[in-house]
Amino acid sequence: MASDPLAASQNNRAATAHHRLSRPGLFASARLLRQRLAARRPSGGTVRLDRRHLYILPARGGIGFAVLLGAMLLTSLNYNISLGFALTFLLAGIGMSCMWLAYRNLLELAVSAGTVAPVHAGQLAVFALRVDNADAGARIGIEARVPALPDVLPATLTLDGHASGTLALHVPALRRGRLALPRVVLSSRFPFGLFRVWSHADLPLSTLVYPAPEADAPPPPAAYRPGADDAGHAAAGVPGDDGIDQLRRYRSGDPLHRIAWKHSARTGRWLSRSGDPPQRPARWLDWQAMPAGMDAEARLSRLCAWLLAAPDDAEIGLRLPGLDLPPACGASHRRACLEALALWPQHPARPGARP
Repeated sequence: MASDPLAASQNNRAATAHHRLSRPGLFASARLLRQRLAARRPSGGTVRLDRRHLYILPARGGIGFAVLLGAMLLTSLNYNISLGFALTFLLAGIGMSCMWLAYRNLLELAVSAGTVAPVHAGQLAVFALRVDNADAGARIGIEARVPALPDVLPATLTLDGHASGTLALHVPALRRGRLALPRVVLSSRFPFGLFRVWSHADLPLSTLVYPAPEADAPPPPAAYRPGADDAGHAAAGVPGDDGIDQLRRYRSGDPLHRIAWKHSARTGRWLSRSGDPPQRPARWLDWQAMPAGMDAEARLSRLCAWLLAAPDDAEIGLRLPGLDLPPACGASHRRACLEALALWPQHPARPGARP
């Protein structure tokens, strides 16, 4: 049976179209290129700028310099000017030397994450990048910038041989929470700005942004003695070391904080306190104690202002929806409370948290 030529032609066209659709297109190639470039980006705690992670291209001044050399070469060829040839090739050699010096200026530098302190919303977080130069040659005009944040001013650094330095990037903290440093671009245009060498660095550097304290916040709530009812009564003054019912004769080995210094000075005998010392009143900073019309951020700002205004030795407790921090004092407890305010409601609930 003879085959139909028209049907065979249609089958061939369909097979050709299917083959074209099955080949990887332009978008697939671009996606593969982006994946390969992302794999080459240095990341981690310490980034070493080796040959695989450095890129170099002529800067705007370098392109103008190349155009000038081309014009000089054409003029020398047209008019057969020997000195023109000499000057053109001399400048070309200087340009090639500049390319190598620019590439070497960043080669084998080690960049690591430095320190960053927590800040309040509206302030500038200072991210420190430590740069180590293990080579004997100096590194001049190292620049760090954050392309994702164009308002952040670049930081520059010059290092001597076998020296270390710090690049400080001032990133605005616009809102509370955890602020991570985006990708940093390290670049250099040394020596004459003809070439630009750069590399990317993804460093695990972040900090906490506390809520901005409320300006002119009202006075914090009064302190209450532990064990008081929910309505509470203002705690009276804590008895001093003059209470005679808590005193006994000093015994060898009694700790210094048990000694009743005032009464011992009056009586001329060493006396110590007996029994447990009286509990100090605690001040609870409670989310539910705020006015009903306040939004969440305003409540957090007021709690932050109260927390910062409290004395260092004050017993402070914090109550947030889903989180209770029992009363305690000291810098570590204050930092824990500020961290809870910064991360709420993402902060994990702790034992004893109220629903």
